[in-house]
Amino acid sequence: MGTQQSKELVLIPNLEEAAGRVVTYLERYSSHVDRVFTKPMFNSETAAALGIKNGLADKDLTILLKYLERDRQVLASDGNVVRISRPTEVPLPISKEDRAIASLKSLIKDIEKQVRALEAHIADSREKSRRAVESKSRPSALAALRSKRSAESVLAQRMETLFQLEQVLNSIQQASDQIAMVRVMNDSAGVLRGLNAKVGSANDVENALENLKEEMGKVEDITSVISEAGQEVNVADENDIDEEFDALLRQKEAAEEEKATESTKQKLAALEIEDKVEEAHSENLTLSGGATPTIPKATSDSKSSDETSILKSTPLQGGQTSSQDSSRPSHGRKSSDQAILES
Repeated sequence: MGTQQSKELVLIPNLEEAAGRVVTYLERYSSHVDRVFTKPMFNSETAAALGIKNGLADKDLTILLKYLERDRQVLASDGNVVRISRPTEVPLPISKEDRAIASLKSLIKDIEKQVRALEAHIADSREKSRRAVESKSRPSALAALRSKRSAESVLAQRMETLFQLEQVLNSIQQASDQIAMVRVMNDSAGVLRGLNAKVGSANDVENALENLKEEMGKVEDITSVISEAGQEVNVADENDIDEEFDALLRQKEAAEEEKATESTKQKLAALEIEDKVEEAHSENLTLSGGATPTIPKATSDSKSSDETSILKSTPLQGGQTSSQDSSRPSHGRKSSDQAILES
């Protein structure tokens, strides 16, 4: 019987899911320097994207890199250096600049680890010296202080080196951004050149502007004519409206004058009636007070006959005539006077 060979299989759904999460996580990096990693650094980014602690095994990482490079075409790798491509870029092979950037970033990471270790060593030496002083152990305290002083000296050197390396990395990033900017400017210049060729020369542009002004002038003329016609119609309408309004005002004023005249007539009639009533009342008061009304004069013949009749009808007592009795009017005279007043 032949020997059975074992095979290693890859679960494609798991691989696709892991690749999608890694690509989404790495989209936060925009500059060229930020998108270049060493393989261990890329494994750390993958662990952060997938939420695992120690990263992928070397074989799993190799499979993921192969899938992202060959099938998804989102990165380029030479086995040691990984460069993430922009969404609009076609992945290019790893260059010398990419390797230099990856080495510089790796060195900075190592020095940062050394700095953290030295800072922890200095803090530990400081604590040891404090405990030695409390226990009154002079040799132990001096040894801890010497160790702390030595670590501080090394830390200063590492910090200076780290500062210089970060400056170099920033300069590389700035130069890389400038290259991208120059590339974009060149592309933009080509686009403008093509557009200017389509537009034509300055004379063509001037001719186009003149034609545009001429056509705009025609539009304005037409608009002006239409506006004038509309204004004439509006003026005629306004005149008719004004005339109608004036007619309404005249009608209203005539109605008010007629009403005022009628009211005045009514007031005058009422005043006339009041005057007549007051006059009649005054005459009644005069008659009731004993005043002698005025009697129209008669002729001499009628007067003498009246006096004769009065004398015959009213004999005096004692052969004497009373002036008071002769002046008192008779009952028939009083009735005649009242009849005259009533008429």
